[in-house]
Amino acid sequence: MTTPRRFVIQDARPGSFHLISRCVRRAFLCGDAAEHRRAWLEQGIKTQVQAFAIDVLTFAVMSNHLHIVVKTDPHRTQGWTGREVAERWGLLFPKIDADTGAAGQWTAADIDRCAANPAWIETRRARLASVSWFMRLLKQRIARRANAEDKVTGHFWEGRFHSVALLDAAAVVSCMAYVDLNPIRAAIVTTPEASDYTGIQLRIEARQAHRKTQAVLVQAPQQVDLLVAETARLRADQGPEHGLWIAPCLKATAGQLDVDTYLELVDQTGRFLRGDKRGHIPAHLAPILERLHIDVATWLDVMRSRGRFLGSAVGAVIHLVSEATRRGLKWVIDTTGIHRDRRQRAIPVTA
Repeated sequence: MTTPRRFVIQDARPGSFHLISRCVRRAFLCGDAAEHRRAWLEQGIKTQVQAFAIDVLTFAVMSNHLHIVVKTDPHRTQGWTGREVAERWGLLFPKIDADTGAAGQWTAADIDRCAANPAWIETRRARLASVSWFMRLLKQRIARRANAEDKVTGHFWEGRFHSVALLDAAAVVSCMAYVDLNPIRAAIVTTPEASDYTGIQLRIEARQAHRKTQAVLVQAPQQVDLLVAETARLRADQGPEHGLWIAPCLKATAGQLDVDTYLELVDQTGRFLRGDKRGHIPAHLAPILERLHIDVATWLDVMRSRGRFLGSAVGAVIHLVSEATRRGLKWVIDTTGIHRDRRQRAIPVTA
């Protein structure tokens, strides 16, 4: 039986979640001749991140489905002024010119008028912390745009999105890697950097740009214009993920993994999924998984399999028991079995 959304996600509580949505009948409505719609989805996610109190940890836009891993921060909205709430809402709902249909920014008068309405502000403040509103806007807009392009009506998405609670850092790291490796698992590409419309590609590109900047400063400092050199130094100091609109690795993994370690972990795992490497994790990466309480022997099996990060929640025994108690259930099913402290997937709540 499907778990009611209100049990999995409570907008007033911070949490991390794996969100999945499929096209109707699992048709390739974002693939083949409609490949450009994958870019629509990526841009839509990027735009909404600027407005919502929701961090996107990674994502993968496939031909017939969408994965997003998010971290919510509802307390962040409480620090926003009424004017800031109105400005953020204006990013999501720009003014449309009646004659040209072009989207435009809200005027200062529009923002001031909304900011002066406490009831309006509190309603929007709550929505800007809501995962349901985040997905609702994203999916509705893509569906309308695609239907208009195809000159059809009806459903674009197959029902509501599915959500899985990620209860600890190990669950978040594992789910991020699982999502980032989707194109390789589907045999669409052979390397993570070739995975278009994914969070892993954005991280790799940012890391490569950072390394080029460092190389310029180290190898030819005298040959670089002073202004260019100062800009390069500033970028180098800001770190390899500066400027990314998705959350940095350290924030995404609760400080457990930096970007280099995470990218190497994904890269090594991706090599095994291609089928041309032996199925083991290098010795220097195994302790990283062990530190996260991830069962190393199960890691590759989970990364190879489809549908493992569905279910209801992923986490260590203590977190699953706590989650089951919170939901008023006898147990919560974890379909991954990836945690080192668990050998059974259904964890009953004891008296």
